[in-house]
This record gives sequence, structure tokens and C-alpha cells, in this order.
Amino acid sequence: MGKKRIILGMPKHNNIVAEIKKNLEYYDYDVTFVDSNPDYIKQFKYQNNMDRVHHAIRKVFYRDKSYKSQLKEKLLLEKTDKYLAMKQYDYSLIIRPDTYPLSLLQLIKSYTCKNMVGYQWDGLNRFPEVIPMIDLFDNFFVFDANDTKNIDFKNYPLKGITNFYFDMYKPEPVKHTGTIAYFVGSHILERVSAVNTCIKELYKNNIKLNFIIPTNDINKIQQYNLHHLITFGMENKVSFYENLRNVNKSDILVDIINPVHNGLSFRVYEALYFQKKLITNNPLVRNYDFYNPANILIWDNETLAKTLPDFLASPMKIINPEIVKKYSFGNWIKNILNLSPNQKIKLPL
Repeated sequence: MGKKRIILGMPKHNNIVAEIKKNLEYYDYDVTFVDSNPDYIKQFKYQNNMDRVHHAIRKVFYRDKSYKSQLKEKLLLEKTDKYLAMKQYDYSLIIRPDTYPLSLLQLIKSYTCKNMVGYQWDGLNRFPEVIPMIDLFDNFFVFDANDTKNIDFKNYPLKGITNFYFDMYKPEPVKHTGTIAYFVGSHILERVSAVNTCIKELYKNNIKLNFIIPTNDINKIQQYNLHHLITFGMENKVSFYENLRNVNKSDILVDIINPVHNGLSFRVYEALYFQKKLITNNPLVRNYDFYNPANILIWDNETLAKTLPDFLASPMKIINPEIVKKYSFGNWIKNILNLSPNQKIKLPL
């Protein structure tokens, strides 16, 4: 029996697409990536002067700026059709389908024999342009549990599912002295206060810090009270693979919630798999079957100083290996593609 063929589509954010592709290949999938915004679209130029003049006329006289976008979409469809035409595909998985034009999703579906799946990593209210696309998919998953309960979306067959950890990598703790706490994330104004509090309390407890916030904006950097303890600069932005290497070197993972999301970040599942303690201000983690207060400290700005010392001093508890395996990429992709056997993954109510 040959390899299962799958079309993968998603934004190229932080190189995570490379890790998903590798993990699919680890499970013997033949992966074809379809980009919604490839380089030839980013660098689009008019093919002739007639197109340029036509666009100018529509823009000036009819206030219609869509012609260039139409040409880009036409080119994207033509090139993608040629790219996909040599094969038929068992599955297609589109993560963040709102970043794809409907016509491209329809083309992908025409090449998909068994199951076309969508996964909306961000809430439907945040990117409502995806809503008219939902019915195109055989199965449509959401990250935000509120979407499955929202009365506005009751007519759509939404399924909730969590994130996962990449199980193609095996935990290999790196020997080091001291206790290292690791955080990486973009600058978000609403998180600054929590970062400040977390750094202050960890530093007071003699924890070594590896906090990375890749920004060069001096006004943003100065919002952090102990900014000399943080690594800034876009040159220090880490890929998803580099992030996993940093996880391996650490003892504690720090997860600070992005207020626009309503779910658990990858950091939570990395802590579970790599057997690291987790410090998080996301109270939702309490609702999951792997939650244990010996391993996961849920905190806020008022409680951290009081609860952190005992948490640092207490040993970790072993989590049932079957529960850990449940959140692996291997089990996640079986849930997504409706393949048996699998452990069902559901978002807590």
C-alpha cells in the first residue's frame, strides 16, 4: 500500500508549516504544500500595459481597485492547478482557511478524493470571512470552544479540537546548572504587566531566565521593568524548531495568554510531552485531563509571589502516558482526518 497523499495549506508563520510537514512525513504521508500567498503573487507584475491601463481606468473612474486582485487570483489558480495536476490526493488539510480565496479552496477540493478538513486556529468572530467557506469542507474544526457554543454559528457543523505537540521529536533534556525558565512571544501590550510580574518573581527565586521577545522598538522594550533580563531584537526571533530546542534545555515553560485567543497554546502541550513544569496565567488549563497542580501553576499578578516558591520546591507528578499520547500529533491527525483507531480529542465544555 502506497503513502497517503495529503495537501497541506496554511500560513508560513514561524516555520511551523515545516514542522507539520515533517511530522506528516514521519507518519508516512506524501505532503504537497499549497501556499495562499506564494512569492510570485507577492512580487506580481502586470503582464502587459493593457492590464495596467485597464486597472488604472477602473480605479480612477469607477473607484474599483479589485482588478489587480482578480489578476493575482487568476494567476494563483492557474499555477496551482498545474502544480496539483500530476496527482490525486486522499486528503487536504487547510489551517486558517480564511487566508485562502474561496476559488483556491474549491480547486483543492476538486483534487481531494476522501476528506477535506479545515482548522480555524483563531476564533470565528476574529476572522469572520471564513464563515461562508465552512460548508465547503467535509469536516471543520475550531480551536476556540466559544465558537462551538455561539448561537450565531449553530447552523454550522463545527467540531472543537485542541492543539498538539510534535511527537517526531523525542525529549532529550540538556544537562545544565540551575533552573531555567523559558518564554518566547511577540510583544503584546496586554501581556506586558504579566511578563513584568513573572520575571520579577522568578528572578527573586533565583531562577535563570531565557525570555525572548523579538522586537527592536525601543518604546516597546522600555515597557518592561526588568528589560535587561529579556532578549529583544528581531534577529533573535526563533523558528518553531529552535523553540523546541529551547524547550529541551529548560526546566520551566512560561505561558502568558494572548487575550485574543480562547484556548491552550502549544507551550502547554510541549510542557506535557517534554515533562517540564508550566507556569501559566490561562485558567482554562484547569479543565483538561492532564492538569495537575504539582506540574502546572495557574497564577495572576496578585497570587504569583505567594504560590511560586512552593511550586518550585515541589516535585513533578507523572501523568498517565495514555493521556500524554492523546495530545500527540499522531493522534491529533487521526482525529482530524477521522481515522481509526484514535483517542478522541474534545475541547472541555
